[in-house]
Amino acid sequence: MKIQVPLPELTRKMNAISSVVPAKTTMPILSMVLINADASGVTFSATDLDISVTSRVGGKVEGEGSVAAPARKMAEIVKSLSGDEATMTVDGDKLTISCGRSRFSVNGRPAGDFPKIPKQDSRTEFAVESGLLGRLIQKTIYAVSNDITRPALCGVLWEIGRSGLSLISTDGHRLAKVEAKIPLGAVQKTEVIVPPKAMSTFRAYAEKEEGIRIAVGENSISFEMEDVSIYSRLLEGPFPNYQKVIPTKNPKELVVSRDALSAATKRVSILSDALTHQVVFSLEAGMLTLHVTTQDLGEAREEIEATWSEEPMDIGYNAAYVQDILRTIDGEEISFQLDRPDNAALVSPVAQKGDIRQLCIVMPLRIN
Repeated sequence: MKIQVPLPELTRKMNAISSVVPAKTTMPILSMVLINADASGVTFSATDLDISVTSRVGGKVEGEGSVAAPARKMAEIVKSLSGDEATMTVDGDKLTISCGRSRFSVNGRPAGDFPKIPKQDSRTEFAVESGLLGRLIQKTIYAVSNDITRPALCGVLWEIGRSGLSLISTDGHRLAKVEAKIPLGAVQKTEVIVPPKAMSTFRAYAEKEEGIRIAVGENSISFEMEDVSIYSRLLEGPFPNYQKVIPTKNPKELVVSRDALSAATKRVSILSDALTHQVVFSLEAGMLTLHVTTQDLGEAREEIEATWSEEPMDIGYNAAYVQDILRTIDGEEISFQLDRPDNAALVSPVAQKGDIRQLCIVMPLRIN
């Protein structure tokens, strides 16, 4: 096998595909990337048995063949090269990479040892702009749980219907929901729980894509782009009934500048407790005061202008959770819909833009 590929494209694809490769595995073949060259072109494939990626790379094929090579070392080698084009040749199980005056020989394994990339039987399909999907993912993926004893919370719920797509995530302390009112055609109404790694992998490849085809099977989902195919197993449900935790009677509203709140929260949280990250929000007419008191560290306090016309109230929040929300909400002003200091807050942009509707929920902390 001998192929010539543009170095910038090869670097981008190897960086993305190496993210699929497990850092530690009892199956050494899963640390490999499968390189295949035939009449249809050059492909790179990687899998961890839950997620599989096949990436097509533009290049010149002078000899067909295939080999499995160590993925992370390949990514390091390619990243270190300088030039316009890289040449790869295979002799048995040895892969040689050359570019300019650089030459590397890497020990590989037979392509037949590499796991077969799964094929999916789809029950419904739809098309969406990758930029839009990327924004929906960015606005929800941060609230996914890490608690493996509740596997359904370790992914993002996708609600798919003809009138649009909604993504929901929660870890029990906060919830993020974003809804895109877009026509999806004759799609079958369905709900699936997608692992965050599958969505992160999609975002790694979708930087320059304009359109994407998504297919949902009985227990899998696939993302089909112009030169990349991503396959992932779905997580088993059921997902909790999140509608029950969305506040419906929070009559008090705090309106504050997103940028001002973000900057103030970041500053005062420097002295917050390392475990709880608690920051106290003190609300009074026309003013929001953020303050932190940590016995071993000291105190911090900052005032920012805000719209509040109710009785004064103190609420404790995890500063990291607040920062996560502020990073994902669009708009200059943020609305906190509140009830009592011990009830969840409903957070959303004051002005919702376009066809996207976003809401977040954050639970308060008991004030120390």
